[in-house]
Amino acid sequence: MVLSAILLIEHLHKKHPNGGEAPLFDRISAEVAPQDRIIILGPSGQGKSTLLRVIAALESKDGGQLTLHGKQTADWGPTEWRKRVCYVPQQPTMLPATIKDNLATVSKLHQTTFDQQAAESLMNQVGLGDLDWSQKAAELSGGQKQRVQLVRSMLLKSDILLLDEATSALDSQSKQAVEATLMKWHHEQGKGIIWVTHEQEQARRVGNRFWHLDSGILAEARMENLFQKTPSERVEKGDDPACQH
Repeated sequence: MVLSAILLIEHLHKKHPNGGEAPLFDRISAEVAPQDRIIILGPSGQGKSTLLRVIAALESKDGGQLTLHGKQTADWGPTEWRKRVCYVPQQPTMLPATIKDNLATVSKLHQTTFDQQAAESLMNQVGLGDLDWSQKAAELSGGQKQRVQLVRSMLLKSDILLLDEATSALDSQSKQAVEATLMKWHHEQGKGIIWVTHEQEQARRVGNRFWHLDSGILAEARMENLFQKTPSERVEKGDDPACQH
């Protein structure tokens, strides 16, 4: 068992969207702690993004349980769960409004005070300190939108941040600025991160645990075997929580 685990994933099952007997993933079990920066690896089309969306309660599961701080998804309610388990997609979604409106939308949604000082600090850290917040968010480049979306998500101060190729549109310099910001946020806030990325160097820079998802089975991989075809520690279906140190 992972010490101080806040999220428990038990026997999570998801049918394949194209039908057939083989599930997209089957009886996945794992635990996530606040100190975790988990990288999810695996071939394309194996359900990594779907797994994140199921964990975020944005897609339904076909079996199993998700438990946060001892309470299952249904006990939290979808809005409160998504506040605490925040999904950040690869394609950023901007409201048809200003940059400031987009940054403040999380506060409005959850009826909390918008922390402009924190927003300004985060925008500076990700390289967007010179933007005019009265500018329409739709006018931003793809990379700028990704960074605004990330700042907006960090302002929510979720227990777990789920990142789905969330820096794919960034150049190398911007990417590393975002990584440094996320690492700082992770350490200061004590929040867990689960990150899907196909970039080997990024995985090595930001991860301290590594999951491999392939053929419906989740395994924990060692750093030295990170990109080998066969994960070093395979978790068989039906075992107890799989992702262990």
